[in-house]
Amino acid sequence: MKYNNFMEKIFSVLVFLTISQISFAGSLDYKGLEKISKNNTFMDGEGIPYPDDKITDKKNTLLIIFNHGSSADAKRDHCSKKAKVGKIGSGGLVPAIASLHNKKINNLEIKIYRLCSGVVGFPVATSGKYRDQLKAKGKIELVDEYKQLKRQNIIINKVEEFKNSGFENIVLAGWSAGGWASLNLQSRFPDKIKGSIAFNPAFAGPKKEWSKQYPQWGEFRKHQINIIKSSNSLKGILFSHAKDNFETPETLAFFKEFDGLTFIDYSELKGKKAHWMPGTKLFTKYVEENNCLLYTSPSPRDRG
Repeated sequence: MKYNNFMEKIFSVLVFLTISQISFAGSLDYKGLEKISKNNTFMDGEGIPYPDDKITDKKNTLLIIFNHGSSADAKRDHCSKKAKVGKIGSGGLVPAIASLHNKKINNLEIKIYRLCSGVVGFPVATSGKYRDQLKAKGKIELVDEYKQLKRQNIIINKVEEFKNSGFENIVLAGWSAGGWASLNLQSRFPDKIKGSIAFNPAFAGPKKEWSKQYPQWGEFRKHQINIIKSSNSLKGILFSHAKDNFETPETLAFFKEFDGLTFIDYSELKGKKAHWMPGTKLFTKYVEENNCLLYTSPSPRDRG
């Protein structure tokens, strides 16, 4: 696949506007959000923050909003302003994304913004309530309390803020839960988000089939998948590894239904903790050598 081919996907005008299938009504947990939001920042290729007033030509900027991974629903995600590139567990940029800083495509200069959502989901007791509801009624009433939905609300609000300030070309990127949120939102708001790049996207995935132990999360996962499947289109790139404890090419296979998505199975890479591999030099080398983001060589839509 050629680099320009991907950018054509990123910049192409969509004929159909995807309608959101879920309401984000409900209160967000803003306690502590202001403090964590101070860690939201533009970052250069070394992961060093810089002020937004340095970006003077927003119209000719391709803005990539990077979204970090996530911990347990009842915990606030750690997102350090000092997180170095590659320290993805602390909110650091995936090196492959950091390497795009200041590169140009179609006269657009790439800038990267690291977004810390700062929200928590519901406590363990509330999760148990939904488990009991599922057992008693065979279904769970639609809720918007879990962290993934709250994060998506924060992200799309930030996208709106950037659009209103003059940025016209916005791409979402993310690792793990941040990658899942990026794919979900791009599928539903293609008029606002030009594309998505997801590294090992995950939401309530296998990890020892924990959805069997916590069936309510299996239902939340189904709900998320249905939202994505109801979309008319999805544009972007998805990276996945067979040894990932949370999601694998098999569990994410439904994404292959979208012609606009490039699905990259990089299971050929050997290493420990596959879910964390996007933060490693090994993965970064793989992306560079195979031109996964800066496409320069032909290849089929799906790799692996």
